[in-house]
Amino acid sequence: MTATVITMCSNRKRGDPAADLSAAGLARGTADAVAAVWGRRLVQAPCALTARQLYGGRGFREAEAAAEAQGGAFLVVSAGLGLVAADAAVPAYGLTLLASHADGILGKIDDDEASAWWRALTSVSPFHSPDIPGRGLILAALSAPYMAMVADDWAGWPAERFARLRVFSKSPPVGAAAALAPAWMPYDDRLDAIGPGHAGTQADFAQRALRHFAVTFTTSSRGAPSDAAAVRAGLQGLTERERPERKRLDDADLLALISAEWDAAGGRSGAMLRRLRDDLHIACEQSRLKTLFKTVAASRGSAS
Repeated sequence: MTATVITMCSNRKRGDPAADLSAAGLARGTADAVAAVWGRRLVQAPCALTARQLYGGRGFREAEAAAEAQGGAFLVVSAGLGLVAADAAVPAYGLTLLASHADGILGKIDDDEASAWWRALTSVSPFHSPDIPGRGLILAALSAPYMAMVADDWAGWPAERFARLRVFSKSPPVGAAAALAPAWMPYDDRLDAIGPGHAGTQADFAQRALRHFAVTFTTSSRGAPSDAAAVRAGLQGLTERERPERKRLDDADLLALISAEWDAAGGRSGAMLRRLRDDLHIACEQSRLKTLFKTVAASRGSAS
């Protein structure tokens, strides 16, 4: 029986959002009030791309590959749209759960809880569909913030549906996401040692784990506890690779460092990421670098 694959949206998106479809332009208020404004804007927004086309990044492509291997439905959990089919036409938008981002939605709502935003968003978004196609397993790759956002909603699924859920993330669901803990599959950094094609970054860990599970275990699922035991057995005897210690900087220090290393990286974003991580041992997520890199590029352009 084919599985349904669900992944979270990514900050790497194609196309520029309309002027009024960025969270930075929303006035602060309750989750319901902010969502009502956002929902009206979504209704009027042009849809030039499918969700599959809109989102980029290795993590998203890993989940897409898992869905293709399964031959089942492919869905996306979007903090700006709700739960959408990958082939649904959607608008380009600017909204994220990242608190440090200009388009971070949690800084716009008085509730300051991702679950409150999800409840309000899914009640107004014309793109959200709560239906989960098929009767097979539901494989969901989510970061901790996204687990916290959907946990209350998903915990309210019918028991039969929830029993089919398998959750993939770097750490087990805790706190606001604890309701998803029974569905969590216990992958760890030994995933990198399973074989060619399975190593990657922490940012795409959840989707890599999902893809491995999708091609290895889904045909013989006997319940979440048995599947978790199979994952542990599959990792037994493997050794996680050593990861270099990287220093974390705040945005101001990282902006200054990017500016100082601009010429050494040839003014190229990809080269800058490698220089920061490999040469200078600085921790920086790809999406964060992209935003800061654009800021430095703009300032250098205006200064020239």
